[in-house]
Amino acid sequence: MRGAVRLFVPGRGSHKRIRVTVSADFLPSVTSSCLQLSSMRTTCSSGQHSFICGSIQSHNPHNRHNYFNTLSYSSAASTDDAHSSQRDAECINHNDTNNNSCHLSEPLVKPGTPLPPPLPNPNYSFRGRALPTNLIAFNSTEGKQRFMHALQNDCAESYFPLSQQFLNQMDPAYCGITTLVLILNALAIDPNVRWRGGWRWYGDEQMLLERCCIEKERVEREGVTLEQFCGLARCQGVDVKKKRPLRDRGEQRNVAGSSLDAHDIHEFRNDIRNAVRMPPKTQQETDLEIATHADAHNDSQARACNGGYFLVTSFGRSSLSQTGDGHFSPIAAYHEPSDSCLVLDVARFKYAPYWVTVKDLYDAMIPEDKATGQSRGWLLMYPPTKGKHGSKKSLTVEEIEGKRPAACVPLAGSGVSLCAVEKIKVDY
Repeated sequence: MRGAVRLFVPGRGSHKRIRVTVSADFLPSVTSSCLQLSSMRTTCSSGQHSFICGSIQSHNPHNRHNYFNTLSYSSAASTDDAHSSQRDAECINHNDTNNNSCHLSEPLVKPGTPLPPPLPNPNYSFRGRALPTNLIAFNSTEGKQRFMHALQNDCAESYFPLSQQFLNQMDPAYCGITTLVLILNALAIDPNVRWRGGWRWYGDEQMLLERCCIEKERVEREGVTLEQFCGLARCQGVDVKKKRPLRDRGEQRNVAGSSLDAHDIHEFRNDIRNAVRMPPKTQQETDLEIATHADAHNDSQARACNGGYFLVTSFGRSSLSQTGDGHFSPIAAYHEPSDSCLVLDVARFKYAPYWVTVKDLYDAMIPEDKATGQSRGWLLMYPPTKGKHGSKKSLTVEEIEGKRPAACVPLAGSGVSLCAVEKIKVDY
């Protein structure tokens, strides 16, 4: 099986169209990584330089055109030595003819769903909230002791990749979007658009909201549900496993093959332990280890495929004696003697990170979310499936850093397609 794509490269007077056939070898990599562009390796070569520049075009029976942008760039020589037609290559960015459509089989928002009413103006202003007595502040004496114990027992490994990307939500209703941005950066997922300058990085919530079929205004008024969070994460390439708590102690525990999406507190505790002990290793970290320690190649690859994940919880604040309603935040550590976990609350203006018992957090996920009629829950966030290039032992610095010509990577907010998935990737 071979697929055909067209690459558009600027030429004199008109755009050159180069037809490239792509073997089916790369298709499983695309689908298994939730159709991330970075998995594909279509190239247009001249001499020692190899690059992808332009848009890939798909035709459907209704003559609608869907496009997605540049994938990758590599060079066997200095970029300064590249031919001018390559050095000056520019991407031709196209928008889908229907920007409000969702290409997923189950749209994140049902068509025709009206916007919720605007939020009322606040009656009071606050400089923060006092942490309830049932929670332990991370920076308190007890909080520090728990963290030291967790570190000494390898139960705080997730803290480091998460804290490196820890940020504050830019809107009171952005907890889900902000948490997802944090996870995407911790997983080192490539957004394939530039945030600022030449940097491909999820710099803020706008990086997601401007490329999604969920309106920014809708999120600002009601946030996102557990299902919408999962959909947004999968659109960006994250492999997500969703779990909900038992609604009552008599409810049957989830079994293999059952449609019942409910899991007991023991499974929740085990998921926390696994998450904080062995977080996922990013492809960039693996590549760097391989490049600097060639003899550690096999060990690095094994660790990259360790099955690690980050754990995100969606819970009701009122159940923890906090103000507010539904909230998303990741878990960074676990303290076994007190059976508590560290919540990196992304609403840093309201509550700083704190320790909460596993039982209290589990119970806080049980109350019904009025938007869905179901309990909230927790999510296991896995990185995309690694591409075949992971077996390569010798990597250049350019490959590790993901170097590409800036002209071939669209700037966020510059009119690129709203959807990070696009129909062509869904079809593949």
